[in-house]
Amino acid sequence: MAAPSRRLLLMGAGGIILATALQSRHVFHHRKQIATDGKKRHIRLAWPDPDYDPLLWLCQQGLFGRYDLTVDIVETSGGNSAIDAVVNGRADAALSPLLDWLPVLYQDDADELPTRLACGIRGGSYRLLVRRDLHLHKVADLAGRKIGVVSLEGADRRFVSIQLRRRGLHPTDSVHWVAIAADDMADSLRAGELDAVAVHDPMGWRILQETRGVSWNMLDSMTGAERERIDLTLGIATKALTQDPGLAAALTAALSDAQHEFPVHKDELAQLWLKDKDAPEDARGMLEREIASHPVTGHPLRIQVEQYVDELKLLGLMQDADNATDIAHRICLSV
Repeated sequence: MAAPSRRLLLMGAGGIILATALQSRHVFHHRKQIATDGKKRHIRLAWPDPDYDPLLWLCQQGLFGRYDLTVDIVETSGGNSAIDAVVNGRADAALSPLLDWLPVLYQDDADELPTRLACGIRGGSYRLLVRRDLHLHKVADLAGRKIGVVSLEGADRRFVSIQLRRRGLHPTDSVHWVAIAADDMADSLRAGELDAVAVHDPMGWRILQETRGVSWNMLDSMTGAERERIDLTLGIATKALTQDPGLAAALTAALSDAQHEFPVHKDELAQLWLKDKDAPEDARGMLEREIASHPVTGHPLRIQVEQYVDELKLLGLMQDADNATDIAHRICLSV
């Protein structure tokens, strides 16, 4: 298990201070709960980019405990790393973007799936930040331009590639993709070494603040039709499900509660981050843009998976002849 980062420790310390006040106000609202069996569980959950994740903070203030879950967070650098932790037995479950889950699970036979998808937790926070001095006005204007991404096989690139494909551009041949560390993106935009970057929050928000006057937010997944879609998704190891069939319901319930409660805790969380010099600037502004979507399970989750499958076909990551409904039924659980 990865050691907790300093930022997570700071969040935890602040959370201890706030937890009593939150609980004393009965701040976690009552609503219809997912049926769970009440069994005590100790699990390992891979969480990509956990620093400054509001859902993780909420879960650690008592929502895991509400469902008798003791959770060790396995920190990973991104969605693919989180999936790898489950596939290779370093975690029992993982959160990762659907755009990372689907190419991995698509390659496995139905009887050999390492993981099943239980719940879509929230929408994405993808951003396409473009240099202002280029005077580009629409996505199609990016033809021939250099776009930086943390991973050439990651969800950030896939999200923007789908947008390019929808606008008639070839997602590989029409632009030049450049792998670059997230910490170097702002400097590369300022120096003109990159024309744009495809990234997600909180790093996307941080870069946008650091390059004020240099870059602008041409496209994101937090507005328009994309806002209604699920991105971050809970997958659980098939082996863990076989040993403990009730695990999916318990984890889904805790994460669903966190997403449901998030809107009423933005002020507390923003105040907590103000005490951390490494937190994103204007954290309250970032939290305002976080999508307070409703978690989806069962049939609604399968419908969204089908939509993503059809989009990944546009990128050549899945075969046109493949049946999206069959894929969705194969990899999704009924929770």
